[in-house]
Amino acid sequence: MANDRGEIGRVLGGRYRLVTHIGTGRFTNVYLAYDLSQSRRVAVKLLSEDVLPDGWIGEGAFVGRFLEAAEEAAAVSHPHVVAAHNWGDSDLGLYVVSDYMEGGSLLGMMDAGHLLSPSQVLMVGLDAARGLEHIHDQGIIHGDIRPSNILFSHRGRARLADLGTSWALTSSETGGALMARSVFSAIDAVRYASPEQAQGLTPDHKSDVYSLVLVLTEALSGRVPFESDDPEYTQMAKMSRHLDLAGQFSRLGRVLEQAGRPERDDRPSARELGHGLLAAAETLPRPAPLPLIKPGPEIPDTGESAAAAVPDKHSEETAPKAKGRMAFREGRSTPQEGRSALRKLLAAVVALVVLGAVGFGAYALWDSQFGTDPQPVPDLAEVDEARLARILGESGWVLERLERRQDGTVAGQILGQAPLAGTGLERGETVTVWVSLGPELVVIPSNLAGLAVEDAEVSLAAVGLSVGDVTQRYDENAIEGVVIEVDELFSEVEPGSSVDLVVSLGPEPRVVPDIATGSSLAVAREQLEALGLGVLEWQVPDNVVAAGRVVRVEPLPGTEVAADSVVTVVVSDGPEKVRVPLLATLGVGEASNVLEQAGLCLGEVDGPLDSEILASNPPADTVVDFGTCVSVITRPEEGAEQSPQEG
Repeated sequence: MANDRGEIGRVLGGRYRLVTHIGTGRFTNVYLAYDLSQSRRVAVKLLSEDVLPDGWIGEGAFVGRFLEAAEEAAAVSHPHVVAAHNWGDSDLGLYVVSDYMEGGSLLGMMDAGHLLSPSQVLMVGLDAARGLEHIHDQGIIHGDIRPSNILFSHRGRARLADLGTSWALTSSETGGALMARSVFSAIDAVRYASPEQAQGLTPDHKSDVYSLVLVLTEALSGRVPFESDDPEYTQMAKMSRHLDLAGQFSRLGRVLEQAGRPERDDRPSARELGHGLLAAAETLPRPAPLPLIKPGPEIPDTGESAAAAVPDKHSEETAPKAKGRMAFREGRSTPQEGRSALRKLLAAVVALVVLGAVGFGAYALWDSQFGTDPQPVPDLAEVDEARLARILGESGWVLERLERRQDGTVAGQILGQAPLAGTGLERGETVTVWVSLGPELVVIPSNLAGLAVEDAEVSLAAVGLSVGDVTQRYDENAIEGVVIEVDELFSEVEPGSSVDLVVSLGPEPRVVPDIATGSSLAVAREQLEALGLGVLEWQVPDNVVAAGRVVRVEPLPGTEVAADSVVTVVVSDGPEKVRVPLLATLGVGEASNVLEQAGLCLGEVDGPLDSEILASNPPADTVVDFGTCVSVITRPEEGAEQSPQEG
């Protein structure tokens, strides 16, 4: 992918100034940017036009698909999913704006040579599983779980990144054309894919779980299961072989083996994986802090000089990169350390030549660099980590580092040493130091669930803690504003920490069901009460709906209402009652019109049709149902028998 950094300093959407390049994905470049509107750092993922096949620039269907995926990702709000804030199309290409995660990525940790302990992997895995559980509940599949898409906050909490847009870019409609232009190799593309993805099948929520297991296993061991230089072999191995950790990592290993089954039906869901990890946490010690990257530089908030304030990244790109994970496993010295040792050796050789091989000065110089006489251990009480490393490197001593917590100390402070200062040690001997992990941990109050957020804040403040991220969700059993649970892995945290809470939005709103006109009252009541809605019956005359049947519901079907709302069911109590009008002396045609206007109809006519009406049946002023047909008797012709008078 072309990337000459000509984008640095440009402003997207009149708001986001690109400051420095911080990563490269399969199809995108990621930048640290400054939000001119909100005065904050953000991450901008830019899909450059360079990656798009010819003719795709401005192509409506593709652009719409990408932006739709970005909008879907922005609708997801969860503590373990990176929040997307904005998206759009610019003259530099399509872009998505999200939170800037100061802690870096899992890929960055591993590339820096850090493997994670089982406890650390469990903590990262549980955060990621919670994020997956949430998006799966929303019907969203991530589809591209890999170390570069697991990012960390400054507190070390893991969040899933790249939600939605990767899936949009690698779908069947666009994937083939784009994959051909990706900077990733063929093995990169399949490294974390599930067996079903390797077969070309559509991934589902179990596919995300499998990919996460591969990532966690790599963080533990330094290698991705089933990986080889042959992508086809990798795919076949995933389809036929079970993940085998050979009894490693205790209960955590068994949880990962189960979640890494090749048959997706045999794998747990993200929720079930989270439960398994929590159970495994009981067998593991508390994790050490994650080796997060240092926070990025402060960004100037005015002027176009912001880009100039960022350290030059070209020097980083052209410098040789450390082998990271390989160097960590093999314990190799760095090039800088090798050059330092070589300089010392050359200096000693030159001194020998100048002073004479048998001279005392030459011997003293050689011995100071490479001799094995005991050297006194200095007082390490005020030594920081960097200086301690220098002392050990120069003396050749081996460090045994023991950690513990102690009130009144800060993390990294050396609490004690053995042997004591002044003791002579030779090269290769061990110096033991006790290092503080900080003050004793604070127990999170156990009574926060059920409290209002304000009361929970007071309870936390009483033990020196504060409220952290607040996630809201609907709960059928808790009123709005009440704490449902504490979103922390462990019950003890660092003094002064903020505690993440999950707070109730109250019961989820209901949608008035579609109750058809003419339904029975019993059926309507059953449907409404099943949703927890109250029912108010209201009877009205209705000339169409039979008595006892539903005429309508108020509010109308499809209306969203509060969970404790009352829905009015309007029920027919039968046709409207009307009085028979006086029809005597009227003609038959005229009587028919009068009856129709009254909501009645003309029944049988007894007598000539062209004669006046003498009487009706039912008689005039009788109360009858709407729609009743009234019979009439007309005056007979001359000489015929006289009809009775209208009663």
